[in-house]
Amino acid sequence: MKLLMIAFIGLAGCSSWHWEKRGALDGEYTRDEIFCKQQVYTTADGVVTKASVRRMHACMQAKGWQKVEN
Repeated sequence: MKLLMIAFIGLAGCSSWHWEKRGALDGEYTRDEIFCKQQVYTTADGVVTKASVRRMHACMQAKGWQKVEN
């Protein structure tokens, strides 16, 4: 029973989400994602850190995208 509780708590922490933007046109997500990745990761030597993920999310939000829980 304890193992089941631990597994449930672990899975609850792994909620999934996606980006949404009202009125987004075809290909707009891909363009915005590529732009933000270029802005954030080209100076990071390919290393992904919590700070770079926060900058990536901030860039996407500045482009009008919102994180939405699945």
